[in-house]
Amino acid sequence: MRTILVALTVLATTSSAFAQKIKVRKVKGNQAVVEVSSGAPLQLGQVYELISPDDFGESHTSGTSATSRQYVIGLNFSLYNTKSDASSANENSLTLTSKFGWNLGSFELGPLLSYVSTDSGGIARSEMKFGAFGDFNVIPNIPGEVFIYGVGGYASMGQYDGGSGNKSDIMELFGSGFVKWFPTGSTFAVRFDGGYIYKKNSGTASTATLTGLGLTAGLSAYF
Repeated sequence: MRTILVALTVLATTSSAFAQKIKVRKVKGNQAVVEVSSGAPLQLGQVYELISPDDFGESHTSGTSATSRQYVIGLNFSLYNTKSDASSANENSLTLTSKFGWNLGSFELGPLLSYVSTDSGGIARSEMKFGAFGDFNVIPNIPGEVFIYGVGGYASMGQYDGGSGNKSDIMELFGSGFVKWFPTGSTFAVRFDGGYIYKKNSGTASTATLTGLGLTAGLSAYF
C-alpha cells in the first residue's frame, strides 16, 4: 500500500472536489488516525479517494513535509548554582552551549560544544567541553506540533582552567525535563529546561565533585 507523506485532496461524494490538508497522527499497520485541516467533516464508514501530490505536479518536499524538522541547530544559555564537596562556597556559573542534531520524532540526539564562565569567591574560571545530548519527546516532534514536552540530558568532558596555569580535566552530566515551544507552528523553537547537574573536576593534586540544580533557556532552528 502506497504511503501518502504530504497534503492530500479529499473528494466528497458530490461532483465538486475541495482541497484539504491532513496530518497523520497515529499509524498501525494499514490503519491510521488523521486530522483534517478544513472543509466538510469526514463521516464514519464513508469511502474517500486520496490523490497523491504527483497528480497535481507538486513536490514531495513542500514546507509542511515531515523533513522540515529533520535536523536541529540549538544555542542554550544556562545558569547553575552548585556546591562542591571540597569547599563550603557555592559556585555560580554561566554556560553557553551550541549543538547540532538529528530529529527522529520521538528522539533527538547529536554532538554539542559548551563554554562555561564560573565565579567562585570572586575568582573567575573557565571551562571548554565537548559532548553529546539526547532528548525523548513525549509528543513526537513533527511539523505542526506547537508544544513538545519530554526529558533529556547531556554528557560532556573537557578542560578546566582555574587561572595561573592551573588546568585539569572535567566531566559533566545533566538531566532535565523540558518544553519546546514552536510559535505559530514554525520551525523555530524556544526551549526551557530544569534539572540536576553533576560535575567532577579531576586535578593533578585533588578531585572535586559539584552537584546542584540548573535552569537553561535557548533557541533552536529545525530544517
